[in-house]
Amino acid sequence: MDIGQAFGYISEDKQWTKKLLLGAVIGAIPIANFAIFGYQIQIARNVAAAMAQPEADAGSPLPDWNDFGRLLTDGLRFFAAIFIFMLPVFVLVGCMSVGLILLTANQPEAFSSSSAPPPPEFFALFGLMFACVMPYSLLVYAVWPMFGIQIARRSSVGSCLQFGEMWRLVRAQPTDYLLIVLILFGLYMAVSLVMLPAFIVALIPCIGYFIYLGLMNGALMLVLMVTGHLQGQFIAADNRAQSGNEALEPVLE
Repeated sequence: MDIGQAFGYISEDKQWTKKLLLGAVIGAIPIANFAIFGYQIQIARNVAAAMAQPEADAGSPLPDWNDFGRLLTDGLRFFAAIFIFMLPVFVLVGCMSVGLILLTANQPEAFSSSSAPPPPEFFALFGLMFACVMPYSLLVYAVWPMFGIQIARRSSVGSCLQFGEMWRLVRAQPTDYLLIVLILFGLYMAVSLVMLPAFIVALIPCIGYFIYLGLMNGALMLVLMVTGHLQGQFIAADNRAQSGNEALEPVLE
């Protein structure tokens, strides 16, 4: 996996600033902002297609924003997959919330005094919720890049539920997939560290918040551009490994 190329290819596109700024603007519009994740998925498709035919002039992997409908649809598919995987967390949090409400109703005297600590059951519920939610949330994060890979390959939410195929992909390239997960985590951490002090910009009257939002969305677009290229490389490597299998379904639909 060429990590340097995943970062360097962006500036090779003569219109990269225009595409990035347009993505930052779209990222600030509710509902429409799902399209920026579809943009990442389309980058993965373009990179995989270009690596499949290196002799052809495929142009820049950075797509235009012309086919907005497809980008939005892919972004919605991506978040639909995340929502499905997060359903157990929502159910668990809901059950715990009901438990806390019942506990408060059954022991009102334990919560009526500000000086008295909450009953042990209160901490037990929170501890149980944390012990269950955190490991599962980390698992979903680890699978997160695979959602984009599968939607780029199959163009469906159902492909994100094909656990056997996803496990085959990870097992075939465990180091590369781990790199994608770690790089994605590192990029999000870097953006968080940079944007935290930059929040002072939001304090500028009238326009400060919009400037800060633009900077944050621009940084997010860069993260998506890098991740999309890495996912495209991952798909292309799997295509090469599976090229002799005549029964393999079309990889990019």
